[in-house]
Amino acid sequence: MTGEPVWPQLDEAQLADTAIIGLEEDADFNCHGDKTLVMMNGWAEGPVAVVLRGGSNAQSVLEFLQQTGLREIEIYHREEKIPQLEEVFLSTVVARAHHIFENTNVYWRRDSSIYELVKDIGTKYGTLVFGAPLAVSEIRHFYQKIKRIFTGSIIVVRAPLKETEFVEGGEIYKWVRARTFDGGDFSLAGVLHNYKKKRSLKIAVVLPTLNEEETVGRVIQTALEVKNVGLIDEVLLIDSGSADRTVEIARSYPIPVYQHREIRPDLGRYRGKGEAMFKSAFVTDADVIAWVDTDIATITPRFFYGLLGPILAYPEIQFVKGYFIRPIVVEASGMELGGGRVTELLVRPWINAFVPELSGYIQPLAGTVAIHSNLLRAMRIPTHYGVEIAMLLQAVAKSGLWSTCQVNLGEVIHRSKDVLGLSEMSFQILQVLRELQRGKGETEQNNMLRRVFSSGGKFEIGIKRFPTHWREYPDHD
Repeated sequence: MTGEPVWPQLDEAQLADTAIIGLEEDADFNCHGDKTLVMMNGWAEGPVAVVLRGGSNAQSVLEFLQQTGLREIEIYHREEKIPQLEEVFLSTVVARAHHIFENTNVYWRRDSSIYELVKDIGTKYGTLVFGAPLAVSEIRHFYQKIKRIFTGSIIVVRAPLKETEFVEGGEIYKWVRARTFDGGDFSLAGVLHNYKKKRSLKIAVVLPTLNEEETVGRVIQTALEVKNVGLIDEVLLIDSGSADRTVEIARSYPIPVYQHREIRPDLGRYRGKGEAMFKSAFVTDADVIAWVDTDIATITPRFFYGLLGPILAYPEIQFVKGYFIRPIVVEASGMELGGGRVTELLVRPWINAFVPELSGYIQPLAGTVAIHSNLLRAMRIPTHYGVEIAMLLQAVAKSGLWSTCQVNLGEVIHRSKDVLGLSEMSFQILQVLRELQRGKGETEQNNMLRRVFSSGGKFEIGIKRFPTHWREYPDHD
């Protein structure tokens, strides 16, 4: 980089639609929602390169550079595996750039990450320009990572957060930008420990189990690793009557192991994951409770940092839901698909039809969550598969959408259910959605799932009951 960094020269008319903020400043990146937001640590002499994926932020990058008088542009783009995303890049970036600039060069790359790309090209340029990450909360972290590997000037451009940017649901997309995190954003345990100490929060991680002998040990070891750095105060395991070696393995570690049916027997006992989650609040006095599934074969400390990070770093956040990349394999065809089939076929359509403000949630049924215990104790908890969506709906109803967030915890490999198992799961979720929509007290509903099978000209009817039991904490109405 040569010369002293200077701000680009923009006239007053251009500045009316553009807000420029120093990336080193302690600035609120949400405060200029109606303007193009340009975040810079200077403007250096020398060649300029642009790293773009496509979409509205990429378009804003091109428009901003046009205002600076730049005539030549070099664009770097990591090839996407999804063809539709490549089409977005071609339509929003390539065609537009050739129209705006006198000379445009586009380089398609196959680097493993944007950071690897920057390491490779950084020495050639004085300034690198990027479209902003999806979530506003990721901008500063993104800048710090680029700064560690690039010594020149850095510019990050974000498109205006206008309601008119989308036909409907502008608030939803604002929430997605500001309340969607990446687990890597909270990878510094020391920083999170300082947040925890400052706020005097006690944190418990609860591990619900049912026949998880192959993976439970690894999950416990990882949780204890995070506990040893001071981020977690308690690791507890709540079993639901495992018939394999799950409990034996768990008891070989220095953690309390409970059977949920033996916790507060005076309140009765039911089967199901929701029952285990409800009972777990009676064996800890923690301010924050996090549940992490014990069938995750790919568990890493990132899961715990990512899940607890938002609730520690942002005092206004009361409820955190993890989401994942979930590859599954359909053995009959060998085809690899994305997980979340009940989400896409049932829950997402229901949300968009009845509570569209929650349509920004990527995986509303994910079971890895963290919550302030006082909010948990104000909820009604169903005892079966509907517990995850019930908690999300109640968290938003009781404390508002912006008190909740989602965080990407990476890739998770779960056991996958067959179609009949998914059908039973869907039925239980529908029972919960129906009651939550109708309101407390209107609990009369069908709990019988009937299936008619036909083969060889004959048919049979199968019947299975799924009663829904709702739990409430004694110290709340």
